[in-house]
Formats: sequence, structure tokens, C-alpha cells
Amino acid sequence: MIYLLLSSSVYGMTNTKKSQSPAIEVSGKVIDEMGESLPGVSVLLVGTSIGVVTNIDGRYEISVPEEGATLQFSYIGFATQTVEIGNQTVIDITLTQDFSSLEEVVVVGYGTQRKKDLTGAVASADIEAFRESPNVNIMQSLQGSVPGVQIGQVNQAGEEPSISIRGQTTISGNSSPLIVLDGIIFRGRLADINPGDIASIDILKDASSMAIYGAQAANGVILITTKSGKTAKKPTLTYSGSISTQTPTVNARLLNREEVLNKVKDVEYRNAYLAPDYIQPNLDWNFDNSELLPPLRSGVDNGTNYDWWDALTSPGYLTNHQLGISGASEFTSYYISGSHTSQKGFVMNDNFKRTTIRVNIETDITNWLTVGANTFGAFSDHSGVYPNMGALGRTSPLVDPRDENGNLVINHLGDNIVNPFLNAQADDRELKNRLSGIFYGLIHVPKIEGLTYRINYSNNLNWFEDARSNVYDAGLTGAVYKAHARNLDVTLDNIVTYNKRINDHNINATFLYGFNQIHYTRTYAGGQNVPNLALSYNSLEQAIIREIGSNAWEESLLYQMGRVNYNYKDRYIVTGTLRRDGFSGFSRNNKFAMFPSLGMGWVISEEAFLEGSKFDFLKLRASYGQNGNQAGRYSSLARVSAGDESRYVFGDGAPSSPGQSVASLANNNLSWEKTVGLNLGVDFGLFNNKIAGNIEYYQTTTTDLLWNMVLPRMTGFSQIATNLGEVSNSGLEIALQATPIENNDFSWNLNLNFSTNNNKIVTLLGEDEDGDGKEDDLIASGLFIGRSLGTIYNYEIDGLWQVTDDIMDGFSPGNYKIVDQNGDGNISPEEDRVFLGRTEPAYRIGFQNTMRYKNFTFRFFINAIQGGGNRYLGANTTSGIPGTTGTAQNANWFDFYDYWSPNNPDAKYNIPWAPGQINAPRYFSRSFVRLQDISLAYQLRSDFAQQIGVQGLKLFVSGKNILTLTDWDGWDPETGQGIGASNAFPVMKAYTLGIDVSF
Repeated sequence: MIYLLLSSSVYGMTNTKKSQSPAIEVSGKVIDEMGESLPGVSVLLVGTSIGVVTNIDGRYEISVPEEGATLQFSYIGFATQTVEIGNQTVIDITLTQDFSSLEEVVVVGYGTQRKKDLTGAVASADIEAFRESPNVNIMQSLQGSVPGVQIGQVNQAGEEPSISIRGQTTISGNSSPLIVLDGIIFRGRLADINPGDIASIDILKDASSMAIYGAQAANGVILITTKSGKTAKKPTLTYSGSISTQTPTVNARLLNREEVLNKVKDVEYRNAYLAPDYIQPNLDWNFDNSELLPPLRSGVDNGTNYDWWDALTSPGYLTNHQLGISGASEFTSYYISGSHTSQKGFVMNDNFKRTTIRVNIETDITNWLTVGANTFGAFSDHSGVYPNMGALGRTSPLVDPRDENGNLVINHLGDNIVNPFLNAQADDRELKNRLSGIFYGLIHVPKIEGLTYRINYSNNLNWFEDARSNVYDAGLTGAVYKAHARNLDVTLDNIVTYNKRINDHNINATFLYGFNQIHYTRTYAGGQNVPNLALSYNSLEQAIIREIGSNAWEESLLYQMGRVNYNYKDRYIVTGTLRRDGFSGFSRNNKFAMFPSLGMGWVISEEAFLEGSKFDFLKLRASYGQNGNQAGRYSSLARVSAGDESRYVFGDGAPSSPGQSVASLANNNLSWEKTVGLNLGVDFGLFNNKIAGNIEYYQTTTTDLLWNMVLPRMTGFSQIATNLGEVSNSGLEIALQATPIENNDFSWNLNLNFSTNNNKIVTLLGEDEDGDGKEDDLIASGLFIGRSLGTIYNYEIDGLWQVTDDIMDGFSPGNYKIVDQNGDGNISPEEDRVFLGRTEPAYRIGFQNTMRYKNFTFRFFINAIQGGGNRYLGANTTSGIPGTTGTAQNANWFDFYDYWSPNNPDAKYNIPWAPGQINAPRYFSRSFVRLQDISLAYQLRSDFAQQIGVQGLKLFVSGKNILTLTDWDGWDPETGQGIGASNAFPVMKAYTLGIDVSF
């Protein structure tokens, strides 16, 4: 209605102009990046009052007095575009979302605010820039693109990435951020949410903005909003489809036959080569003199060269299909979608399938009552057991997986290592399903302008089925099991909002009262020694050895919240929040908690003294607040165990009977972790907002850390959950957006983000047992007062011992040369360990480029994590590689392991099969720069699209993780996977071809 009225009024102005001079009729269509029409876009003739707005189909017609004029297209939440008309009579425009727009409305929890009015650190993710990327999980679209938000790399099909916001604020407590979906806390897998259904993501980062979620918000809050139908818009049918091929970012492989034979000689160098330098071959030595097991010796003789890595891996693929319908009538809007995603991983049986369906609908029953529902179902299939990766990384090419009859060889190496193919023979079924419904009503209270009441009811049910059978399990006797689990999460929120403007004063108040209950139950049955597995896991009663089990838990929360925003002249802004949380998991003496916060903002650009300056917008912000990190649901209670350790015997020779015993001590004073934080920020826009951005500095302190304190054995318990210690956390974040070029045919947008974070342990137990006047460190736990949680305290390495060196007692050639810090000729943990650095990075940088030329859009995103001098270090060790000469000769490893030998004295890594007195790890920088995302899209002109019967059409190609620059050896620096052979799931690079079409 609004844009129809606007259209009528400005159309009248247009007619007035037409009567004064000859006019040119210009028409066209305005769409968004997804090809959907945009109604209500303002189309203005620059320098005049002539203008129109687009209709429900996104179309417009405007009369201009002469050639050479310029049209301006603007829409809230989208970047404004200007186009010189020239001699054009048809001008189609694609508007792109503008995440720096001051009028943009962002979600802040239980409501929305203009970006201009924010007093806290709230960031909006540019998910549109990554729509063409092959991201199964929406969080992959945030990876490196939002300052202060750390999204981990994934290397398996359907895997959930790790998420953290503004670093680590706890030692042993929960470190995951809170996820809120359409206003309701979401505790499920983010992979259950179809990325194509998501309209926006906002992140609450500072203590003030997070305080609205109280005891669950200390690690940050991610607010996800799904799509809805657009007002007064006819139905639009959209289809999005893509197919991706995936291969490892690192082209590594297991050693082949020739390399393995050389490796055997290197391991056996004292016999296979001649002293004293062990470089010249010993012609009297052959492989019969080695420690190779009989199957491998046979392989040497018969020329066996089996490629285990190639047999158990193959290029992966990812397909995604989504169909959606959205639209609106005068009173009802709707969005309906269905999607199917199928991902085949690089490793055998590493598979993921997901089918989703969503129905979002909202209708105005009367002019004061609105009701709606956001519902979705997600059905995921994770079936399949991948090979034993530890065994795979140690398997020699000198043996085959099958015998001459085609049967799998159990112990193919002739030792206790089992054939990695055996795991993959399992009949496995792993299903994860979810049905979620959010139902709401909104009342605009009659006769009280600005007062609304909203009720949200959410019912979130997810259930799991996990079943497996494998004839090779349980010592080849066969094993089966079947498990079912169910989780029901119910939430009811009552929200009252009052918004009142009196002259220059604007007040917005929000009050909340709600509760949340979660019920979980699981039942398990299984067995071993199964005579017949023809019915797989569907005949558990055949197992001779049987086991059953079940468990359940429940928890509940009760909470109240009040928030008041005050705005004077859009210049001075104050936000105050107070939340009260009650949680069933809190201890008896601490059932409720209070979380206050205060934020203030000063829009300096509204002051008279900045008139005429280069600043289009300048605002200072300061906020302070408290959040919590709640304890586990039963951690304060004395729990009872009924396990095998609790069985007892009545009388001599009697069978054991089931019993119960106290498994933990109660702590009636156990509390939640408390995090208080200060955030200082500045938002700015320069040169007609050609350059915009914000800078944030924050400092937080977490006290009452959740910690399991060790108890003396005489108590009968090993530990008790308690609160102690303090950790501080600080950082700097910078986000910049720039538009260096923007004209009729070409535009160039840059987004740069930078963040750094530092944490420090302030205090722990408060003990000074050595009497030096300083609090003692917990060296065994790697915790040091005044240093970061990721501090590395270990031995300094200075190369490798060589054959010709005067080697320190207790070490051999090929061992790491540990620095003797005190020069006493001995290496000891007390005297020779030093602080080497830390595992946390020094800084993170994300760099997004978007270039548009006519109907083409080219994007690329670079993600970098850097360690500087001694940060972002990782121990790159030979995990999974045997520790004796015999097992090393019979095993295998990947070709990125640059191991020492007399023929390779300048190697990078030690040899674990000749262990020294002390086996110290060596730390290397994990710093990297990655071309993470790149895409090229073509949007078909609307007139051409209409000729082929569609509303919009976009074709695109994209790449992911195409190039990684790093000095790290192994699978990937971001995941920390190094030269070890036990976790060989590579990070994948992908190439994608896709299409978006709307009707």
C-alpha cells in the first residue's frame, strides 16, 4: 500500500514536469541478487523532484525531460545505484544488499533496531556474497568474513564447524556461542538448516548486547532469521541447483613400493649402509635381513605395489537442489521451500544427505492481530562407516587387501593391525531427524499507540536412529547394535513492546517473561558373537552376548528480561537491559542470576560543529554488561552410579548383584561463570559513504570459572565441581567497506576485516606452596598465571642430531636436539622447558572483493590467519607412526613426512623409531593465506529472461579453498592436521556450476 500511494503521488509530480518540456519514456525492472523483483524501489531523476517507485513486479516507468540525465535507484537495506540514461529507453537494475546502510534494520534479540541506533557491537554477515559457494552449513559463509567471529574449517561430509566469538573466556566450561533461530534458542545441528532458507545473520558480540540472553550468552549470540514472503507481491517460484566436485587441497599420498623399500633401508641404515657415514649401500644386506614381516617380504619378492590410498578414496561431489515459492496478498505473506543436498566425501563411506522442507506464513487477521508460523523439517542421513584411518595411514603397498580367493585378509600385515577395509564393510544406518514449529501471535493493543504484545510458542522435536552390524567386529564373531534417542525442546515467550515518540524523544521498551523445558531419552540394545547376520541389526536376539542400556535427562529454565532504549534527536542514545535467569542445573543456593548491562551512543555527525565535514556519519559507542556461562545440568548434585563398579556380592561364592554408589560430591554453592565486559566502538562513513566501517575495542573478565578440583584420595572421590579463578580477554576489531568505483556499467566494492584477541589467566587456585610470593602455576594442566590459555611450555628444539655429532647421552641420530637451557649437560623437565609461544593467532584478516560489469558479477574472498613471531604455533608430530624400528619398517606414512636419515640430514622431522631420553614435539607456524571463495555469475537481462518465459535467470561458477599459501606441512594448517597418519581427512577444494531461476 505504501509504495502504491508513493507511486501515485510522485507520478503526479512527473506529469507536471512532462507538461513543461519534451520527455523521454524510460522503463525497466529492478531485481535483487537472487533475481527476485523488488517492489517499492525509489527511482529518482537526480537533481529534480521527479520520481516513481517500482510496482509489485519490480517494474517502473518514468518520463525524463531530456537525454543525458541520471537516474538514482534506492531501497532500504540495499546499496543505492545511479545510472546515466544516455540514449537508453530500457534500464534494468540489480540492487545488492548494503550491510553498511545506517537505515538497515538488524535483529538484536526479542526485537529489531536500526543500525544507526545500536549502542553495542552487533555485526551483520554478508551471506549474499557466498550464495554461490558450495556450503553445506550456513556457518561456512561466515568463515573469516565477520571480525571477531571464528568459524573452523571442515574436512568431512556434513561436518559441523567449530564456532567461537571473541576468543576463549573459559577454561573448562562451555565455549560455544548461543544460536537463536527466528527468535527462539536453537540447540540443534546447524547443518539441519538449509542455507538457502536464511535471510540474514546478526551476531551479538559485546557484553551489553548479549546480556539480553543472560546465563547462556557469555560466548556470544548468533541470530539467524529465515526468509518470508514480501508484502504485496505475486507468487514467485524459484529454483536453485548446483553440482560441485571436490578434491583435497593437498595432493598427498602414501609412500609407494619404491619409496617404502628405500624407507626400510633408511630405518635399517646401520645395517643397510656402511659406516661411518652410512651413505654407501652395504651390498651384503638384503630385505631378508630386515625386520619386515613375512607377508611384506613376500610382497618384496613378488613385486606387489598396492595403492591403498587410491582404493579407499575418490573425488567427492556435492549436489544441491532447492525449490521455493514466496509471495503475499494484501493480508498474508508466505514462504515455502524444499531442498535436497547430497555430499559424497573423499574417503570411502564418508557421506551426508539432507532433505528439508520449510513453511513460513504470516497473516493479518484484523488491523490489530497478526498470527504466523515458522516451521521446518530436516531429515539427515549420515549412514556409512569409513575405513579405519589409523590403520590406513600405516598400511604398506607390499601387501594386498584380499587373498587369492577374493576374501579380505584380516591381519594383512601379519601383525595386530587389522585391514582398514573391515570397518567399511559394516551395514550402518545413522539418521537424524528434526521437526520444528514456531507459532506466534502479535497484538497491536487497540487505542494505545505503540504498545504490542507477542507470544511465541516453539516445539522442537528431534529424534535419532543409529544401527550397525559388522561380521568382522568383536574379534570376528560379529557385533550388532541399535539405538534410538529423542529430544523435545519447548519454549514459551511472552513479549511486550512499547514504542513512543514525543517530539525529539523516542523511547522503546521491551519486556519478556518465558520458560524453556528440554526432555531427552535414549535406549540402546546390542550384542556380540552373532551366529547369523543375514538380518543385520534387525535380529538382535541372535547375539549370544547381549547388552542393553538406557538413559534420560531433563532441564528447565525460567527467565525475565527488561530492555529500554532512549533516543534524543537521533543524536544521544542509551540502552539499558536487565535479565533474570533461573536454571534447574544451578545449585541449591544459587538458583537465580541477574545480568545487567548499559550501552550509550553519541551520533557526533548530527552535531552542528561537524556540518560540512567529510564525515557523512560518525558515532561513538560505549557499553558495559554482564553475562553468564551456566554449569552442566547435574554438576552440582551428588550423582549415583549403577554401573559395573557398583555391583556387590552377598556371601562367599554368590553371584554379583546390581547396586548403586555415589559417584560425585554435591556442591550446593556451585555457581555459573560470570563474564563482565567493556566495549568501545566508533562507526563512521566518509565521502558520501564511499568509505564506511567501524572499530571495536573490548575487554572482558570472567570469574568463578567452572573447574573440577582434585580431592585427596582419602575422601573417596577424585574431584568436585567448583568455582575458582579469573581469566581476562581483550581485542581489537576493524571492519571497512569501500566503493572505489561506481558508474553505469562497472562497480567495485571492497570489504576488509581485521581482528586480534588476547587472553590471560589472572588467577587460578590462589595457592603459593613454594613460598616465592607468587601464585603457583598449574604446570601439569598447561595453565600459567599472567599468560594465555594457549601458552606453549616445552623444550626448545635446535635441529636434529647427526651421525657425526657428539651426541648427548640418551639420544640418537635423528632425534631432536633439545636445547640444554642451564648448560648442565642433562635435559630435565624442571630446568630445560621454556615458554615457546602460544597456539592462538596474532591476528586474522578477511578480504572480500566484488566487481560488477553490466550483468556479470565477479567475487573473491581471501582469508588469512597469521601468527607473527611466536603465535599460532602447532606441534607437528608423527602421530600414528610406529615407535620401533620393526614396526616402522612394516608400516607406512604420507609423503609429506620429511624424515631424517643419513641420506637426508637436512630433514625437518625426527624419527620416532629411535626414541630419545625425552621425546619433545617440535612447533611450527600454522600461518596461512587462503583464496577461500571465488565466483563468477551472469544475470540474464530481464527482457531476455521474459522472452524465454522466466522472471530471472542467473548462471554461476565458483571455487572454494582453491589456493592455500603456508609453510605448514600436512593436510591443513587451519585444522592443525600435520604429518601424522592417524587423521587423514583432507580439507577439500571444490569447483561448482550452478543456476538460479525464478518464474
